[in-house]
Amino acid sequence: MTDRKSVILSDAERRNLRRKLRGTVEVAQDVLHPRNQIRRFLQRKKTQAVKVSEDATQLARKNAPLIGAVGLGAIIFAARRPISNWLSKLRKSKSNLPDGN
Repeated sequence: MTDRKSVILSDAERRNLRRKLRGTVEVAQDVLHPRNQIRRFLQRKKTQAVKVSEDATQLARKNAPLIGAVGLGAIIFAARRPISNWLSKLRKSKSNLPDGN
């Protein structure tokens, strides 16, 4: 090849490489831009939150009877003193009634 053709080819190759490099730099700048990083971060967290809520809902549905039993037990445990007071008052009132026989 002549020197002129080799210079033209090397210039064309350089232009192509510069174009590719500019494209790569633009992509890198777009990826590294804080606004885009925040968008991707928020999208990931939103996806994770949706997945966690779906998993929790599914787990609650699966264990609904157990959750209900535990809740009922907690209510009874919390109300044990008022219930026992009510029962003792009821017993006392029945034992204090005058016997009609």
